[in-house]
Amino acid sequence: MEGSLVSIVLPTYNRAAQIGRAIASVMAQSHSRWELIVVDDASTDNTCAVVQSFADPRIFLVRLPFNCGSPMRPRNVGLQLARGDYLAYIDDDNTWRPQHLERLLAAMATHPDAAGAYGGKAHHLPDGSVEEICRPDQGIDTQDGLHTRAALALVPEGWLGQDFAHEDAEFWGKLRARHPGGLIFVPEILSDYYIHDGQRYYTGYQNTRMYERAYYARNPSLLADGEVRQALLRLVLERRPENVLDVGCGEGWLVSALRQAGVRAWGIDASADLAAVSLVPGLCVRARADALPCADRSIDLVVCFDVLQHIPEPRIRRTLRELARVGHSLLLAIDTGAPWREGHRTLHDPHWWRQRCAEAGLELEQRARASIGGLAILTGRGR
Repeated sequence: MEGSLVSIVLPTYNRAAQIGRAIASVMAQSHSRWELIVVDDASTDNTCAVVQSFADPRIFLVRLPFNCGSPMRPRNVGLQLARGDYLAYIDDDNTWRPQHLERLLAAMATHPDAAGAYGGKAHHLPDGSVEEICRPDQGIDTQDGLHTRAALALVPEGWLGQDFAHEDAEFWGKLRARHPGGLIFVPEILSDYYIHDGQRYYTGYQNTRMYERAYYARNPSLLADGEVRQALLRLVLERRPENVLDVGCGEGWLVSALRQAGVRAWGIDASADLAAVSLVPGLCVRARADALPCADRSIDLVVCFDVLQHIPEPRIRRTLRELARVGHSLLLAIDTGAPWREGHRTLHDPHWWRQRCAEAGLELEQRARASIGGLAILTGRGR
């Protein structure tokens, strides 16, 4: 694979302050046979001047006459111009580690029948912390992977899709699903993803922070009802678990109650306010539901109460798979009574949820359970 030409597509718009870092990371690649196609989406700042300042014959700049409104069409323009045996992508505000292309190409040499390969990444959060994500079932961001030219025949629409906010996950997901060889995972951090102001992901990140404070002020959780809490607690204790992980634990009321009942319990929540609101300091960890810091089947019972309907639909399957990976059995409580309510991002009835659980490898109990306080109850285990 040393002689393989890799075409790299980089769409950009008004990122003069960041694009130089992205280009420098491409130029630092240990695999040096590449071409970088920068597609400028009608920038109004000096982004193009920054690109031209590198003066490397492997870098090509294409300037679009009007703004397309998203990076999807500029990426497709880049695909039309690409000449490489392999294609890779990088965003103008992110970077690659020096071995990125080398490691992915090595994986392709070992698995020639695969559509492509992808590696782990490090999320650089606005508070300065770094979150490393390196799992085969992680979400695949734009710059995480590389694929063969031949694989494009299976996605003739290229990067055009239906999910404006997560077109990268949609693209890689279609490639994986349509190609019999799938995608090969390289268990190494190969790229860096920077979350910052002016970025779509940052907007979602900030919305989540505001959502935690303002949304719940307007729409109290169904778990605020003491009777609902007690009913769910009884449901958990009926199963006589050795240990419990509460995903989306909030202030940790369930962890506290289970500990008082003699059950070992811990909590997981993505909230930035977790440390400030926790009733059980040291027993709840900040993490996402789709990236649990737990070994496979290490938890007897994983519970997720009044959380799943708030997760965007493209991330549901990955989240359910992660819950099933960690737990021997699962207990889910989902608000399906009023899916039009503010904040409910995944708007479906219990039947739809059962289908998603089945697709994620969960074997649900056939016996129907009554809802508790408006929360539909689903129980099951991983296959």
